[in-house]
Amino acid sequence: MSPLLESLGLRQEVVLVAIVAVAVSWLFVAYQRMRSNSVKIIKEKWKTPSPEPLPNFDLDTTKPQLYRPCRHGPNHVTMGIRKLDWNNWIEMDSNFLWYHDLKVSELEKDIDAHVQYVDNAVTRDACFEALEELTSYLTARYPKIFQLDNGILRNYLTGEAFDYPANGQYHLDAGAVCLPGFWRLSEKFRMSLDTLHIEAKVPHYQSKLQKSMNRFFKSMQPDKAVIRNNFFIQLDDGLHWSHRMGDQNSNEIASWETANDKGLTINDLHFRSERQSLRRLPRSKALLFTVRTYFEPITTIAQEPHVPGRLAEAIENWDEAASKYKGKHHWAGILLPYLHEQDELQKKSGVLNKVPEGSFPY
Repeated sequence: MSPLLESLGLRQEVVLVAIVAVAVSWLFVAYQRMRSNSVKIIKEKWKTPSPEPLPNFDLDTTKPQLYRPCRHGPNHVTMGIRKLDWNNWIEMDSNFLWYHDLKVSELEKDIDAHVQYVDNAVTRDACFEALEELTSYLTARYPKIFQLDNGILRNYLTGEAFDYPANGQYHLDAGAVCLPGFWRLSEKFRMSLDTLHIEAKVPHYQSKLQKSMNRFFKSMQPDKAVIRNNFFIQLDDGLHWSHRMGDQNSNEIASWETANDKGLTINDLHFRSERQSLRRLPRSKALLFTVRTYFEPITTIAQEPHVPGRLAEAIENWDEAASKYKGKHHWAGILLPYLHEQDELQKKSGVLNKVPEGSFPY
């Protein structure tokens, strides 16, 4: 026994037991801290928020949103995204049945032209997950229209019933495009994100958007969904397909270079706007892109206060690349004088002072 232990009147065995006890206590405390920290690190698995139900939703009285995604001032090239409100992921309105019936008609005529996907495990899982997400959302948000009961998903507006669940660099590996307007799914299917935009000659994609868009796609999380709006001027009233852009069944790629503007009048021109949502599916981690098209005659939207002046200014601020991409040379000579005329009429009537201007994108 050491002199120190003797002076303290302690036996060596007692001190050893005490040291072991302290060590065990320290290890227990350290373990608890590590366990506590590990619990903090492990995040709860993210789930898509359930939307606020609209039990009394009236489709007939719910008019389409008046998206007018044009701005005053210079045309700055950006992705133009905004945070998505999960309550409003899928918007329904009084145009639903018209759009639905047209989509069904086109699918029945040639489903392969409108629906394509890569048949592998990942894509199938993503498709089924998209179905589950849509079913969950629609039955919660619009319970009077969509109901799931005993394995049957019912649409009470159309009378349709479906078995549920069904059996069975970023690329477009699955798509359903029912109202394309002027492009064909067969032309874009399986293309990479970059190829899609480069071949479509999206203005300034390679110089200003490519790096940031790829970075954004790679880092996007399931709880960070976004939306954006865009618009085009269409030469005719073809919601499903613009016949002035060529034959829908042709093998020739539809483009403004071959568009037919002969005999064009202001009554032919239509405002085609898209509300696009982008989100990452939480299970498959695939990116889901949805597009809702809004389609109205120019002569209709030009009666809305502030719209003709703002639309004309937005178009006149396009640079050469944007103008070419949107076919400005086909319709500008007809549209711009008309918009300026309508803007002057609104100024003289005093309506611009009475009605406040909507904020972007309305």
